[in-house]
Order: sequence, then structure tokens, then C-alpha cells
Amino acid sequence: MHLANRSSLISQILTLFWAVVIFILSTMPGQQLPKIDWLMTPDKFGHAAVYGVLTVGVYYSLRPYLKSMKSNRWLAFGIASFYGIAMEVIQYAFFPNRYFEIWDIVANIIGALGALLFLKLINHS
Repeated sequence: MHLANRSSLISQILTLFWAVVIFILSTMPGQQLPKIDWLMTPDKFGHAAVYGVLTVGVYYSLRPYLKSMKSNRWLAFGIASFYGIAMEVIQYAFFPNRYFEIWDIVANIIGALGALLFLKLINHS
């Protein structure tokens, strides 16, 4: 197996693992944090970091399949953002001890956007 293909496979496995970790953490019954009405609480920084890492993983997983780094970055951003939105909907619809929070979605998208900018900086294009 070519080194680039092996690297891509490792990225795909790690990214899938990370997505499963996010799913498990998002659906675990747990103590709900007190509701705070402003955006950047420690919980929101956690959301941003988790979805930033997911975005980077998706980017490197898709890299061998897309010629344009710009398209790849935007697709990774879109997939991670969609996953963040879907997790909030899933929490609301299927897990009674969890709830839908619009600010979690905003934090997830901010994290994905931060990763998008980070990827642009390190790839210089």
C-alpha cells in the first residue's frame, strides 16, 4: 500500500472514531449544565474544539479524493457543521435526558470555521 493511501486510511479511521466519540458523548445521559445565555462558556469552547478537530479529520480523510484544497476545506467544514446540527436534533428527538441547544450548534460551527481557517493557513492556498 502506498504511503499516501495508508496515511489517508489512518485519517479516515481516526476521523470515524472521533465522530463515534462525539456521538457517544452527545447521547450519554448526563448532568445538564446550568443554562447561561451568552455564547462562549467553557461548554461552548469544548464544542468548538471537538468540531474543529472533526473538521481537520474530515479534511485529511477527503484529501486524496478531491483535487482542490479549497473545495476540500469547504466540504470538510460542511460535513462537520452538518454533523453538529444533526447531533443536536438527535439529542432532542431520541434522548430524553438531553436537549436541543441553538448555542451548541453555533459553537460547533464556530469550531468548524476555526479549523477551516487553520487549514487555509497551513496549506497556503
